[in-house]
Amino acid sequence: MITFRFSTEVNDDRQVVVTLPPEVPPGKTDLVITVEPQRPPKTKRPRRSLVEWAEQNAEHWGDKLNSADVEGFTGRRF
Repeated sequence: MITFRFSTEVNDDRQVVVTLPPEVPPGKTDLVITVEPQRPPKTKRPRRSLVEWAEQNAEHWGDKLNSADVEGFTGRRF
């Protein structure tokens, strides 16, 4: 099986002409066409500091964390 992946512009007439390269043998074959609209790339807001990241991703542990948990995370007993 030979796979070709390409991008093209579809005009109002919805016609796309494809000329296959010489390595495609003549004869009966199956073609599969998948139409996948291009999405604009996601733009991330740049982080300003590690503190900002920590504040955005912090969880409030309240009384759910004890010294045994800390020992499990770090291997050190407090």
